[in-house]
Amino acid sequence: MKKKIFSLIVLPVTFLGLIVISIALTVVKGSLVSETKEALKSAATATLAAYDQNQGDYLEADNGDIWKGSYNISKSESIVDSIHEKAGVDVTFFYGERRVMTSAKDKDGNRIVGSPAGEKIKKLVLEDGQDYFSKAVSLDGTICYGYYVPVFQNGTDDPIGMIFVGTDKTKKDAALNRIVYMIVGVVVFVMIVCMFLALVFTNSITGSLKKSIGMVQSVAKGDLRTQIDGKLLGRKDEIGDLSRAMKALQTEMSRSIVKIADNAKAVLQASGNLEGTARETTQSMREVGTAVTSIAQSASDQAAISEQASMHVSDMGERIEKTSLEMQKMKYNAKAMQESEEEGNRTIHKLLESNDEVRRLVEEISRQTRQTNESAQKIKEATEIIASIADETSLLSLNASIEAARAGENGKGFAVVAEQIQKLAAQSNESSRRIDEIVSRLIADSDQAVATMDQVADTVENQTGQMQATRMITDEVMVKLKDSMDNMREIEESVIYLDSTRQEIIKTVAELSEIARQNAATTQEVNANTNLVTENFRQVEDSTEGLKSIAGGLEESMQHFSV
Repeated sequence: MKKKIFSLIVLPVTFLGLIVISIALTVVKGSLVSETKEALKSAATATLAAYDQNQGDYLEADNGDIWKGSYNISKSESIVDSIHEKAGVDVTFFYGERRVMTSAKDKDGNRIVGSPAGEKIKKLVLEDGQDYFSKAVSLDGTICYGYYVPVFQNGTDDPIGMIFVGTDKTKKDAALNRIVYMIVGVVVFVMIVCMFLALVFTNSITGSLKKSIGMVQSVAKGDLRTQIDGKLLGRKDEIGDLSRAMKALQTEMSRSIVKIADNAKAVLQASGNLEGTARETTQSMREVGTAVTSIAQSASDQAAISEQASMHVSDMGERIEKTSLEMQKMKYNAKAMQESEEEGNRTIHKLLESNDEVRRLVEEISRQTRQTNESAQKIKEATEIIASIADETSLLSLNASIEAARAGENGKGFAVVAEQIQKLAAQSNESSRRIDEIVSRLIADSDQAVATMDQVADTVENQTGQMQATRMITDEVMVKLKDSMDNMREIEESVIYLDSTRQEIIKTVAELSEIARQNAATTQEVNANTNLVTENFRQVEDSTEGLKSIAGGLEESMQHFSV
């Protein structure tokens, strides 16, 4: 038991410790690497923002310097060195695949510029325009964590370069490993402390159990005077409860054994009186047997009658269930009719609204047609005025031609003008005639349209009246249908109540039938038991002497215990 308790405590702690160590080696380390990645990304983004705040495009001068507007990136030592000092990372600006400015320096203290980027980095950053994080990038022989972000020309999606931010991988990994080793050390220490406490706890439990077992063994030998250790009785745990229960058991056993000894003496005295009582009881049981036989016959008759009643009630229940099913169908059909009527009512309401809109539109079209007719009349009047003016103009041009002919050679020019005015008057006359014909047709068509609109309005008005009458009929149908639904609900409630009552009747009749069967069976069993009791009392008479002998042996057995 000691090994089992120790294992139950130690194994879960060990398993939990291994899980924590596994998490420390994987999840925690991964989280710290992700944190490093985000820090490098932030530094790279900040560097890009520092360069992009300068106005203008990126371009390369004849001497190879890279400019951003009026700012010389190739001379931006202050920016990269400032970021290196504040964030503890190395910053590099690439133009294309070539390093043009960096905070990283070689062993001689010279900045590492001019060298190209790797093929994978060029593919992902310069060609695809993606950010890239590397867990192992070489910077002058030093392996670093590195993050690359592309640099885009203003207003384009094509990278013209990139910014690299990196930090020494060895130093970062050393810091990460210190955190992981610290977590592992704490877990191992906690596991050792738990094992020690488990060992102490197990020894305490098993020691107390051994004392309790010793006391139980003494009681088993018949010594009820054994004293229980006071420390065990004072404990507040399950072992203390067990010790106190054993103390109570010891007290109760002592009290019970004393009572059993006294009762054994009383049994010995009462066994003499039992023999006479048994003879009298045997005679009484014979008389009871006769009465029970009569009761059994009556119970059998009652069971048969209850069975018949149960069959009639079950038949009535089937008929009620059929009625309930028919009511459900009627209710479903009535509900479907109600839904159809409601849908028709909504449709008629929509048609009435549409008719009102059509009537309004017809009135609007009629009004516009009348306005058109009035406008045509005005146009006709205008054309008549134009025709009158054209006639007068023609007359004036004729007079001008006559005067020009009188003037002779000096009036030729005036004759040409008069001829043109004559042609213009003729054309105006012809145009006014055509306009007059068109306006006349327009007036005739407008009159016809007005008459047609009046007919449509009358038709719409009649249709509206018919729809309103249909709507009134539908409303009456809905009222009657609602009354039918209410009546069906009342019928359904009555059927439900009747079915509930029928269930209660079936249950009651079944219970009566069952009680009748049980009574018949019970009376038969009582009859059999009565006969058996009679026979048993005969045996009691014969067993009285044996009871006296047993009582004597019980008294001798009590002497085994020391109270």
